[in-house]
Amino acid sequence: MALSPSVYAPQLNAIILKHNHIVELELRNSFAPIIHTYHSHGHAFQVVETGPVNSNSSIPVKRFKGRQPMRRDTITLAAGQYVRVRIKADNPGVWYQHCHQEQHNLSGMAFTFIEAPDVMQQTLRVPQEMLEFCRILGHPTQGNSAGRFGSDMAGIDPPLAINGTANSITGT
Repeated sequence: MALSPSVYAPQLNAIILKHNHIVELELRNSFAPIIHTYHSHGHAFQVVETGPVNSNSSIPVKRFKGRQPMRRDTITLAAGQYVRVRIKADNPGVWYQHCHQEQHNLSGMAFTFIEAPDVMQQTLRVPQEMLEFCRILGHPTQGNSAGRFGSDMAGIDPPLAINGTANSITGT
C-alpha cells in the first residue's frame, strides 16, 4: 500500500518515487509575470534544461550536457520560463518541494516527494518518545495520512486549490 498515492492525503500533492529511480521534473512559470524560486528538500538536483514556456519566444532552449550538470537545491524561474531538473531517488524520506515565496507556497505551489516508502517501512523506526507524544496528543500512529487504513481519508480537511508549478514528471 505504501506505493499507492491513495494512502496519502490529497493536500500533500504526493508524488511517489521508487527507490534509486532517475526522475526528471519539469517546472514551469507560466502563471504570472513574476519570478518563482523553487526549492527542493532532500536533494540537490541536476539542472538539465531551461527554456521558454511559449514556443514562440525568442528565449533559446539551453540543454546542459556533460558528465556533471550543475547541482542545486534552489533555482529561480523567470516569467515564461521552464526548467527541467533531474534527481536520483536515493534518499528515502518525505521531502517537501515548494516555491520560496511564502504567499505562493501557501496558495498551493508545493508538492511532496514520498521517496521509497517501501524502503522506509523496512529501515526507519519512529523513536518511542515520538510515539508517546502522538498518543498524548491523540494522533494516530498507524494507517494512512488520516490514521485509517487503505484509501479511507474520512476526517481530514479537503485539499486546497492547487496552482502548482510541477507540470510533468518522467522517470526510469
